[in-house]
Amino acid sequence: MVNSKKENKIIFICWLAYVVAYVGRLNYNASIVAIISDMGITKAAAGLVGSFFFFAYGIGQFVNGIMSKHYNSRLMVFLSLFISACLNIIMPMCGSISAMKYIWLLNGAVQSVLWSTLLKTISEFISDKKMPTAIMIMSTPNTFGTFIVYGLSALMVRTATWRVTFYIAAGMLFITAFVWYFIYGNDKPQIVLEKSSSSGSRSKYGTALVLSMAVIAFAGIANGFIKDGINTWVPNVLYEEFGVSQSLSILLTLLLPLVATLSAGVIKKIHEHIESHSGMNSLLFAVSAVLCGGIMLFLRIKSIVFIMACFIIASAVMAMINNVITSMFPLDRRYLLGSGFAGGLLNTFCYVGSTITSYSLGAVSQRSGWNSVFVIMLVVSLAAFAVSAVGTGFDKKLSKAGIINEQ
Repeated sequence: MVNSKKENKIIFICWLAYVVAYVGRLNYNASIVAIISDMGITKAAAGLVGSFFFFAYGIGQFVNGIMSKHYNSRLMVFLSLFISACLNIIMPMCGSISAMKYIWLLNGAVQSVLWSTLLKTISEFISDKKMPTAIMIMSTPNTFGTFIVYGLSALMVRTATWRVTFYIAAGMLFITAFVWYFIYGNDKPQIVLEKSSSSGSRSKYGTALVLSMAVIAFAGIANGFIKDGINTWVPNVLYEEFGVSQSLSILLTLLLPLVATLSAGVIKKIHEHIESHSGMNSLLFAVSAVLCGGIMLFLRIKSIVFIMACFIIASAVMAMINNVITSMFPLDRRYLLGSGFAGGLLNTFCYVGSTITSYSLGAVSQRSGWNSVFVIMLVVSLAAFAVSAVGTGFDKKLSKAGIINEQ
């Protein structure tokens, strides 16, 4: 029999590990406006550091998604958090942006172990009855982590220096590594994952399954591109276009994850009415396209209130799409694909988009201005909307086969 207390304990430490991991990876992006000013570097050069992280993280997600089924979850998550803490200590000691690129590359590699391993852990310990709750909770670490790190960065830029943000993140990672190790203990998996009996249906609809996952992967690239483009460059937009101070621009960016924390409950409600993962994504990318148009308009008329409203809603929309891709899809289909593999693979595609956005949008804004950045985001949103709309057809075929959200 499944032990409910063990389930709650596992959900909590998986959630905590990923929240703190976000603090130890987004602290660079959160502090980027201060780093650019302090080190006297270009936006393109600063963005390249984030691209190095995302590149290593994306490649690592692919490898670890395949290998995670062989991992000792207790040890691998501990080592990932511990080594990331060490790299966070080294990062602010670097005297040049060139050195920072390679430290952050290593940080991306060690943190790439986490998501697929945590999803595998959830799959092994959480019953079908409690899985919807686990999915909703594991949809929130990115928003909570983003909120914490941007608040911390704003405070440190205002009262001390951006470097202190990295030292505090390191301390949080060290503590969480040991919390994970000791609370996880020697517990053994409670759930035996078995393939369902619908192997004939899976064989018959195999092409639709592959195409459905390909559509989700494309949505992942678009999501990473827009989501991290917004999170990374909003402080710079506010600083350059509206004359907001560095600390206040970071503080205002806090509103993005604050509102996005509500997205887990919203997307859960949407999923109750729209079964198709691609159907949900199609709807949300359409909203994203409208918001990109709004940002371009309000940037032109210099309305900080309305442009912030668009940024906040766009961030929440991207958080919902990210939840669909990296949490709902892998855990809904855990019996069919293996959640660790699916989660790692799809997170890889999200970080392909993130890798592209950090450098490219910084370079575009420097050369052509911020309006061009949001034209690109608008085009990406429309492309993802169209591809996801096509994907709903594949999901309908899978639904007829009884394997769209196999339990």
